[in-house]
Amino acid sequence: MTKKVRIENADTSNYKVIVQIWDKGYPEGEPDTLAKEIRLDSPCAMTGDDVYLTSTRYIVVKEES
Repeated sequence: MTKKVRIENADTSNYKVIVQIWDKGYPEGEPDTLAKEIRLDSPCAMTGDDVYLTSTRYIVVKEES
């Protein structure tokens, strides 16, 4: 099942948000691959409709100063 998600940088500090979309390795044992990286540099910046989860896709959200 596909789940669309929206992530927002809801902070006014100088720290930025980085959203990474990863595809799990296939066949089993292959390394995961980075499909896309989105920077949310300003407050209220959000990801678009192209961010979604599946059984073979996951999202990493991290902070960057």
